Amino acid sequence: MSRISAYRLKHVAKIYEAEKGAAMPFSQLLEEAGLSEDILEGEDARIPLLAEATVLELCCEVLGDKTFGARAGLLAPGSKTLMAYLASASGTLGQVVEFAQRFYALEDPDMTFSVRDYDGQPFIELGSDAVSAHKYARHREFLLFGLYQRTRQIAGPDLQPFKLFLETRDEGHCNQLSKLLGFSIECGQPYSGLLLPKDALDYPIPTSDGALLGHLLEHGEERLRQMPKVEEGLSEKVLKIVRAQLPGTLPNGDEVADVLCMTRRTLSRRLSSEGTSFKGLVELARCDLAKRLLLRGDRPAQVAYALGFADQAAFTVAFKRWTGTTPASFKRNKS
Repeated sequence: MSRISAYRLKHVAKIYEAEKGAAMPFSQLLEEAGLSEDILEGEDARIPLLAEATVLELCCEVLGDKTFGARAGLLAPGSKTLMAYLASASGTLGQVVEFAQRFYALEDPDMTFSVRDYDGQPFIELGSDAVSAHKYARHREFLLFGLYQRTRQIAGPDLQPFKLFLETRDEGHCNQLSKLLGFSIECGQPYSGLLLPKDALDYPIPTSDGALLGHLLEHGEERLRQMPKVEEGLSEKVLKIVRAQLPGTLPNGDEVADVLCMTRRTLSRRLSSEGTSFKGLVELARCDLAKRLLLRGDRPAQVAYALGFADQAAFTVAFKRWTGTTPASFKRNKS
């Protein structure tokens, strides 16, 4: 797994240490996540994404407050990263999103931004290529609320209304988060993201500076060229092999282990050390493809056949287990 900038974790440390219920020192939380205390002192310190996610979850547990991650995201200050300067100099919010898709890898190579139309409004889906980070709900909320806050900081207060989508089905928790924002949250969704106002991508950025933007883009491209090549984790390699077979006949664990020149037992042990399993990765690959096929207009029966299910009923059961909703409802409400 690649390493990300520690600037977000430095911010979390400041917010946590100001909490009244912080009964455990932040240094101890870092230690439990496999990090040393001095990691926050370096100007260019980088940490594993999984460590950041683990610390966020630990903060919520120690404080007994599941909203801590979201609150920390909302309190995110204007950063001094290249992406922040690019955003300020951009002409429109659409340009900001475009640059984020390209240059955010300098800060967090694992985070992905995908934009699609949602009933005439732009929807930014927040994802991660780090498989082991998918299970940390409080961390996703931290990132999503931070995305919302940075969007407001960049565009100014006049851009509204927004809507947030979360995967959690805990309505009580969603209600608490809605109070933080001042508007409702759509919970129990198949993905996490931010719904922007109509025509928001054309919204002009008040601090736009074309001349500065040109220099920043040159600098950004140079930094991308200088980025060291990140070695894929085993889970990413397995996902790539499985996805290459979809739609079609799925390879079994023994076949994937052979491709990777290891035994099935070694494959299972190493995947477990990355916080996942072969079965979990297959389920993730099938779920992701099912969503894409449904969103492009395929019927549930077609998707069931493409993913190798015995019939549409079996696919519906699996899809509801993955997402909490049926393929028909997902297709009707999300396309």
